[in-house]
Amino acid sequence: MAALRQPLSTVQTVIGIVAGILTIGGGFLSFSGFAAPSAAAQQGEIVAVVRDVRSSKPLPRATVEIFTPQDAIVTTQNVEPDGHLSRRLKEGRYRLRVTHPGFLTEVRHIEVHAGQRSDLRIALGPRPPAAPPRVAKVVAEEPGPVQKFFREVFGQ
Repeated sequence: MAALRQPLSTVQTVIGIVAGILTIGGGFLSFSGFAAPSAAAQQGEIVAVVRDVRSSKPLPRATVEIFTPQDAIVTTQNVEPDGHLSRRLKEGRYRLRVTHPGFLTEVRHIEVHAGQRSDLRIALGPRPPAAPPRVAKVVAEEPGPVQKFFREVFGQ
């Protein structure tokens, strides 16, 4: 009851001091990083499996390049011998380009969400065999009637 009988200016002063202390304390916490979310919480995970489209067997020598939407390269990684790739990335959109010698290149777009896992199954098809080089055949043609006429006239 004694607190209720205080003059209004004293109550306002106490409330102002408490509000100031809380504001300064909150600012300190936000700048110190104690209250900031962890880096792992701002990241998601990509898990990719690269296989041969014909046999569904893993492709161990495949290379995965990860790009931002602005075509800046984030990383280049080789898949594991079992065809798997796992990579933690910041939340956002990415483009993956998967290459392997003897197989066609595959491009995929993916969106990574914080704290979530994005699964990709990528099946690479074989490159078509290279066409053999064409060799021009020289065919000896018999001279036509005009050529025969000029040969007879000029003796060539």
